[in-house]
Amino acid sequence: MARRRRAHGRKHSGEHQPLNLDRIMNYTSSETVDNGMEFKVQQIRSGRKEYVCPACHGLILVGESHVVAWTEDAWFGAEAGLQARRHWHTSCWKAKGRRATGW
Repeated sequence: MARRRRAHGRKHSGEHQPLNLDRIMNYTSSETVDNGMEFKVQQIRSGRKEYVCPACHGLILVGESHVVAWTEDAWFGAEAGLQARRHWHTSCWKAKGRRATGW
């Protein structure tokens, strides 16, 4: 005789919250800088190439964690903003209020 599994009867409370796939897949968040521009910001755990940080002009080495930022409010649209994205040292991005770069 086969045993039947009992349902636990768990009741769900609250409304269903849809998944934010961009955040889950890309770990992308939005931030507003001092001049009011909004940027998409993505944390990179381990870079595959070397990049030059636009704030300090230092190298971001292969394998180094860092931040990629871009705006969708570009003159030629969101795709142009994505193409103009920049790779920042995490500490340089966090200090963005104290820097005098184009962003």
